[in-house]
Amino acid sequence: MDSTNKTDQDAEKGIVPGADDSPDPSSKMWALCILQANEHDPAMVKGWKADMDGFFIYTSVFSVTVAAFVIESVKLLQPDSSAVTAQLLRQATQQLAAISNGVHLVTPPTTDDAFRPPRYAVRVNILWFLSLCLGLSCALLATLVQQWARRYLRLTHTDTRPMFCVRTRTYLFHGVESFHIRWVIENISLLMQAAIFLFFAGLVEFLFAINHEVATVILVTVCIFGAVYISLTAFPVLYYYCPYQTPLTSLIWYTGHYLSIGALWLFSYSKRIQDTIQRLRDNIHKGYYNHLADIAKYDEELQIDEKALKWALTSCSDDSQLETFVDAIPGYLRGGKKSYRIKNIKSLLNKPMNDPHDPQLSPHLDLLLTSCVDADIGMDKGLRRQRAITCARAIGEISKASADLMTYLPVATCRKLRHLSGDHDPVIALEALSALAIAEHTLLARFDGKKDLERHTDASQVLNAIVGERQHHHDHGPSDRRLLIVTDFISRVFSLIPLMEKLSYEDLEAIRKTLERLCDALDREEFSLEARRKFAEKLAEMMRGEAEVKPEGQQFSRSPISAFQKIVENATSEVVNALEVEFNDLLSKS
Repeated sequence: MDSTNKTDQDAEKGIVPGADDSPDPSSKMWALCILQANEHDPAMVKGWKADMDGFFIYTSVFSVTVAAFVIESVKLLQPDSSAVTAQLLRQATQQLAAISNGVHLVTPPTTDDAFRPPRYAVRVNILWFLSLCLGLSCALLATLVQQWARRYLRLTHTDTRPMFCVRTRTYLFHGVESFHIRWVIENISLLMQAAIFLFFAGLVEFLFAINHEVATVILVTVCIFGAVYISLTAFPVLYYYCPYQTPLTSLIWYTGHYLSIGALWLFSYSKRIQDTIQRLRDNIHKGYYNHLADIAKYDEELQIDEKALKWALTSCSDDSQLETFVDAIPGYLRGGKKSYRIKNIKSLLNKPMNDPHDPQLSPHLDLLLTSCVDADIGMDKGLRRQRAITCARAIGEISKASADLMTYLPVATCRKLRHLSGDHDPVIALEALSALAIAEHTLLARFDGKKDLERHTDASQVLNAIVGERQHHHDHGPSDRRLLIVTDFISRVFSLIPLMEKLSYEDLEAIRKTLERLCDALDREEFSLEARRKFAEKLAEMMRGEAEVKPEGQQFSRSPISAFQKIVENATSEVVNALEVEFNDLLSKS
C-alpha cells in the first residue's frame, strides 16, 4: 500500500519509474501543456456531444414520421388483396355462367402475374426509403461520434505521468486534426438535410397521384423552403459576417475559389493576377473559418472596432462599468493604427446624425466628472480620486491624440476639469492640471493664432473653458502662450507637491511626460521679453525650492521637490539653452 502511494506521488512530481528517483526537470513544461490541454479538450469534446445530442432527438422523430408514410407507400408496390379477391369472384361467376350456357370461356391470367406497380409508386418508395436510410445513418454516426469523444478523453488520461500524458494527447490530437473529425461532425447534418429534401420530393410525387390541387400547394411550399435554403447557403459566401450557414456553404466557398483559380490561370502572365491566385490559394490553405476570422480581425472597412466600442459603451449599465470603459481609452488611443483609432473615438464623442439611438461618450464623461465635483460628501474619497484620475487621463490622452477630438467635448466638461485642477485633493489636482495643460497646448498648436481660433467656434469655446481665469493669455502670441503654459504648469505643480503625502514614481512619470510634451519644439520658437522673463523667474524660484503657495505649519519634503526639479531641468533644458544669456544669468543666480 505504501509503495502504491509512493508511486502516485512520484508520478505527480514527474518522476519516471524505472529510471531513477530524481524529479524530471521538464515537469513544469509538461504540467503547462496538460493545463492547456485540460482547457481545450473538454470544451472540444463537449461541443461534439452537444451537436450529436440534438441529432438523436431529431432523427428519432423524423424516422418515425417517414416510417409512417413508408408503411402506406409500400402497399402500392403489391397487388391489392381485396381487388384480387373481387377479380377471382368475378372470374368464377363468369365461368359458371359460361358452363351453364354451354360456352367455353378462356381463363385470363391471374392478377399476381399481370400486376405491375405504377411508376409513381416506385419513385415515391425509392425517395422515402432513401430518406429513411439517411436519417437512420445520421443516428448511427451520432452514436459513433459520441463513442469517439469518450475514447479520446479516456486515452488521453490513461497515463498519470505528465510527460507520457502529454505525448499521448498530442499523438491522438494529431489524428483528430489529420482525419478532419471536425469537418465530419459538421457535415453529418448534411445527410439529415438530404433526407428531408428526399422526403419532400417523395411527398410531392405521392400527392400528384392523388390530388393535383393539394400537390400544387405542397410543391409551392417546398419550393419556397428550397429557395430560402439556397439563400441561407449563399449569403455567408457573399457576406462573410452573415450568421446564416448550411453545410453546403463551405463547399460552395471552396468550389468558388478553385473555379476562380482555374479561370485566372489563363491570364497568369500578369503580376497582379499571379498575386490574386496566390491569395486565393492561401485562403484555401487556411480554410473557410480561419479566413473568416482573419477578415474579422483586419478588415477596417467594416468599421468593426467602432461597432465594438459602441456596443461596449451601450452595455455599460452603471457608473463603475462606464468608468472602466473610460479608463481603457488612453491605452486604446496609444496602440494600433492611430488615425483609425482616433476616428473610432471621434464617432463616440460626436453627436450621432444618422441614428439617434447610437451611444455618445461625451454626456457619460461629463456625468462622471460631475459626480467627482459634487461628491465630496456622498462618495468615498478613494473612489472619487480614482474616478477623477480616470476621467482626467482620458481627456489628456484624447487631447494628445488630436485637437479635433477636443472640439467634441462639451464645454461644461472642460469647466469641471478646470474646477478639479484646484481640488483639495492634490493628486486629483495634479492629474487635472496635466490634462488641461496638454489640451491647451494641443489646441494652440492646431489652431495657430487668434483669427484661426475665431473661425473655429467650437475650439475657441473649449479653449476658453480650459483657460478660465487666465484669459489674459489671449493677449500674447501663439509662441508666448505655449511658453506660458509651461510656466503655469511648473508653478502650479510645484505648489502641489508639499500637499501630497508622497509623490509616487507613476506621478513623476506623468509629470515628466507632460512637460516633455509641452516643451516639444519650443526651442525653435521666438518669445517676447515678458514671456521669457516670467519663465526664467519661475524656474529660478523653483530651483531655490520656494513654492508659490506654502501650507501653514508644514515642512517641505526635499526628496519629492528634488525629483521634480530634476524632471523640470531635463525637460526644459533645450528651451533654457535657446533663451538669451541674460535670462540664463537669472537662472544661474539660484
